[in-house]
Amino acid sequence: MYSRAGLASLREVLRDNLKKYGFPFPLNKAECHGWSDLPRSGKTLFYTSCMYQIATLTKSLSKFVGMADKLSAFGFVASKLIKPPKEDLERASRVLNKMVKLLKASGVNDLFYLYEDEPYSGAALLEMGYLDLFEEHAKSVYSFLKSRGIGRLITVDPHTHNALSRYREFVPGFDIEVLNVYEVIKEAKAVTQEELTIHDSCLYSRFLGLRENYRGLVTRAGLRIKEDFLITGKDNAFCCGYPIEAVDRDLSERIAELRAKSLKSLANRAIVVCPMCYAQLRDKVEVVDLMEVIE
Repeated sequence: MYSRAGLASLREVLRDNLKKYGFPFPLNKAECHGWSDLPRSGKTLFYTSCMYQIATLTKSLSKFVGMADKLSAFGFVASKLIKPPKEDLERASRVLNKMVKLLKASGVNDLFYLYEDEPYSGAALLEMGYLDLFEEHAKSVYSFLKSRGIGRLITVDPHTHNALSRYREFVPGFDIEVLNVYEVIKEAKAVTQEELTIHDSCLYSRFLGLRENYRGLVTRAGLRIKEDFLITGKDNAFCCGYPIEAVDRDLSERIAELRAKSLKSLANRAIVVCPMCYAQLRDKVEVVDLMEVIE
């Protein structure tokens, strides 16, 4: 478990990395935007915050959180060496492009993407309780988005959506319309008839009011879902364990093992709607993003 002094040190490392690289850890931003052929301007920003692209990398790096200061010291070299595996980037590309396809089918024809200029949302700062850093970062991101004339954006994951939704608490006059992909996509169809179960995002399900949005899409698509009130019910399903990994990796792993065991008792594969849930659970139970089983 991370000590109080260790968390204070990590805070400064995160702040330095955000200033140098735009991310909480050294990263070549070119790894984030190779998936897209969207235009660079439009009316509705498709905002990834690089979460799908780096989720599995973030999971791998969590084991080195105690060495964050050392990674920072060799930041330039680390930014060239730290890369998501090719297969994970290819999978993220498929997921994000499926979202774009379904958004366009839902009538959103003015999507654009910021490529190398896309800012990080600051989600990690918020979730680790560094609220002063989050406020500083949120104001910076808002200023940048306004300078680009951006008035509406669509988020693609719960952590980014939660962060952007919280900007209103920290940024006076925040006036950008923040939508989530599952608020916009209305229809899809299943690409499999196998029986699946579903692992809900805690943020989507319990805090952001989006549970019925993605579950409604699951139903309309015709996916076959096996559930159990004690395992997948809103009030009983529990977290994948990812959010506490930075402060207690052992506990995080125990939670993930228990969650995977409960999901496997229902079906061979589980649907997730969060890249971090996918990264946390994938070596314990077979998981697929919702975008991988609909079209």
